[in-house]
Amino acid sequence: TANLKQSSLTLYEQLANKILNDINHEKYLPGAQIPTELELQRSTGYSRSTVRHALRILVNKGVLVKIHGKGTFVQDGTSNETTRSQFFSLTNNVENLGASISTKLVDIQPTRASKEQAEFFGIEPKTPLLKLTRLRYVDKSPFCVEYIYFTEEFSSITSENLNGSLYQVLHDQFNEVPAGGHKMFDITKASTSEAFLLNVERDTSLMQITDFVYDQNDHPLHITRQVIRSDKYKYELIQ
Repeated sequence: TANLKQSSLTLYEQLANKILNDINHEKYLPGAQIPTELELQRSTGYSRSTVRHALRILVNKGVLVKIHGKGTFVQDGTSNETTRSQFFSLTNNVENLGASISTKLVDIQPTRASKEQAEFFGIEPKTPLLKLTRLRYVDKSPFCVEYIYFTEEFSSITSENLNGSLYQVLHDQFNEVPAGGHKMFDITKASTSEAFLLNVERDTSLMQITDFVYDQNDHPLHITRQVIRSDKYKYELIQ
């Protein structure tokens, strides 16, 4: 640790480089679990935020992958979670399929951060968050309910037109640009409200994609959870 601190790099950059070096020298093989955040804190003497920032850098680069409830692993190319850069955005993917996409704001409401959300944003659980609910359409047919979570610093976004491009609003009004993150894929059951919005039966199986997105300064920007009719939409992986 003493040698690392002599570098002009920040502590989290030093730690990220050390972990990457360990991977390159096969201390951790593809698919292997690396030490937990607590174990890294104890072995390096670094703070929790420094350890998390270092891991976040490597997750964004696709070197590591976080699997909820299991831990952090060296990417082996077979995980169901992957970096954002390896996938088309939902909008681009729909357009690639030759269809048009549109969006309608359904609801804006305050909520409280879950443990997972709090960990991503670096805040305490139950801290107030802003939750946007939008319904997305392919060729005027509803196919996706989208829940977007922001910290309170983005509360003024509610006065903007949220029926179009959210990222255009973030760029124009907040000078924020999404620059990295990771996705988690899962299957969920349609709630009563989702069934109504998507015109399906309650408890219908839906594809669920959760995005954890960072801005151009590697700060947490937002979390988006999309529940999607798999009969209306297929996700495309860039090979």
